[in-house]
Amino acid sequence: MKASKYILGTLLVSLFMGVSANAQIQHFSSQSLGMGGGGTAYQDGYHANFVNPANLMLKRHRRPNTSVGLANTGFRAGGGMVNIPVYNQYLTKGLTLDGEIRENFLTDYFGSANDTDLNDLSLTLDVIPFAFSNRGEKSAFSLAVRSRVLSKSNFSRGFLELGLYGLNADQFGSPTAVNFLTETVAFGEVSIGYAREILKMDNLLFAKNIRVYAGVAPKILIAAGYANLNFESTFQVNRAQSGAAVDIIHDFNYSLNTYGELGTEFENFEAARANDPNAPLDDYLGDGSYVSPAFAGIAWDFGGTAEMDISGIPFLDMPIFGKKTLTVGISFTDIGAVKFDDAPVRVFNDDVFQFSGAPSGEDVGDFYDNLADSTIDPLYLGLSVEDADEIRYALPGSMNLGAHLQMGKLGASIDYSAGFNGKATNSQFSTLVLGAEYRFFNFLPLRVGVRNGGFTSRVYTAGFGLDLRFLELTFAAALPSKGDRNGSGMASAFSGLNFRF
Repeated sequence: MKASKYILGTLLVSLFMGVSANAQIQHFSSQSLGMGGGGTAYQDGYHANFVNPANLMLKRHRRPNTSVGLANTGFRAGGGMVNIPVYNQYLTKGLTLDGEIRENFLTDYFGSANDTDLNDLSLTLDVIPFAFSNRGEKSAFSLAVRSRVLSKSNFSRGFLELGLYGLNADQFGSPTAVNFLTETVAFGEVSIGYAREILKMDNLLFAKNIRVYAGVAPKILIAAGYANLNFESTFQVNRAQSGAAVDIIHDFNYSLNTYGELGTEFENFEAARANDPNAPLDDYLGDGSYVSPAFAGIAWDFGGTAEMDISGIPFLDMPIFGKKTLTVGISFTDIGAVKFDDAPVRVFNDDVFQFSGAPSGEDVGDFYDNLADSTIDPLYLGLSVEDADEIRYALPGSMNLGAHLQMGKLGASIDYSAGFNGKATNSQFSTLVLGAEYRFFNFLPLRVGVRNGGFTSRVYTAGFGLDLRFLELTFAAALPSKGDRNGSGMASAFSGLNFRF
């Protein structure tokens, strides 16, 4: 079914184009992920650019003032399509997905057959190949380069039914929605952070040595790739009529928004089809590396932080945990949008595919051969291409509040976030994060955390590694809990090499 493969290929281009390009808070380090994924009040160093730039002024664990980071990576995925408990219940116990088991699997995954909600799969991937930060007495500066891939896909129950039931007239006797949509964006950021002390007080009630910082980190956005595919259809299989084996009716329409080289290739393909209806699409598509770096706007991260010594509070004045430092912060992250204005286009088609099988006496293999031959017809690829308006992808912005209490080697934190949109793993549902860290011998951190709310069900996190005064090499991962309909979440982070001097 060559044409069907082309449609699938278009979907895969949309899903993975960005990947080939290289907590609610969308950026996390191995430290913040290990503590649940927050960091508004404690994430220092160059990571502060993307979490709360005011934290560039924080001096934690007697670290040197200058740091250089290489190859920091973070990955997060989740949603209803990443439902680990349902996966474990049905796909890891040797069950055959048939009959009632198959129906229960679909219901646990998508809800009832009458439920028209789409199940989602979201992911974010970011890499910081290079970053630098320096903290002075009254101000701090940082430079961080980050590449990002953000993706969100949605699938209807019928999409999975088609894979589990095949061409089953009992299941598809009436038109069934088989829909999916996906949006993927890849871009780079050059972030310049600046923070300074704006207020200093020696005493305020029980607090001493109060310092208040403000920070801002404008970032230049570099577009790398974009695709947004919306495929809507109904699928129906009728029982034998008039001697035919089966009738298949696929009423579909799709729309792909993209830009640059990929858009130009679709325009060339459309022109070729005008002269040769059988012109193959793969003669006009390139090798799949649709990276077109270009300036795409400016975005902002900014925030404020206050830190104070609260060792004098009566119930905290016990010497067992040493000095007690409280830090509170507020930040607004990812304020802005990536713009793609290099020849944006819309690729679309709206038609009905109908196939009648051979007489019932014919061999089943011949039937599927006939079906494959029929789909070679240019129906699915009888597409049109038109110029489109500038593509504007709003970043997954959020408002974040946090507090962190350091008591000697023990630290505890709480973060609250609310997203401004539902892009990628962002969510307009509020998120609450709790985290803790204990530093054995002051250089072996053990971190744990839990995140509630947001785009998935509850997620537990943990992290460990080596965090010396002059070098950091740490890891963290998120462990999904019960997924239900909200799905599960998973994440991982690696600090790369972080040198301090």
